Amino acid sequence: MRKAKRRQTAAADLGSPERARHGEVVPRATEAAGVIGRRVKHECRLDWYHDKASLDDRQYDAGIRFRRDWLLATAPPRLTGTYGPRVGASVQDFHEIQLAARRRTARALLALGEELGAAVIAVCGFDEWASGRLPRLREALTLLADHYGMPRAAPM
Repeated sequence: MRKAKRRQTAAADLGSPERARHGEVVPRATEAAGVIGRRVKHECRLDWYHDKASLDDRQYDAGIRFRRDWLLATAPPRLTGTYGPRVGASVQDFHEIQLAARRRTARALLALGEELGAAVIAVCGFDEWASGRLPRLREALTLLADHYGMPRAAPM
């Protein structure tokens, strides 16, 4: 018996089958001209809430910014060495970047207070579902957007 050949199509590469199992893959912009990247549509809970219109764009952007700082601030130390040549930033630079992220995270949590900060940490930091905390999450992300100085949408 002959195995059927897979049809080659002109479709873009959407990543490995393992990546596709995590949900729909969508294009994303990259810094390189003419290069379009791919990412899973719902990488975190914030993506899901934004897609379902539970969060507006400003709240979503504030949550993603907090998440990026949180993940940097809580990154574990590397226990293995790199055997290849060092290119770009050194280890010392990463420590400075991590300390700056910790300071930004601490200032943001101070601006939110204990109750709202807990909701933001749970959803943005630990990627938990908001469940009954969605109204508090919206309020917290609005305050966070104000703290970051993000512009408000013009009223229609």
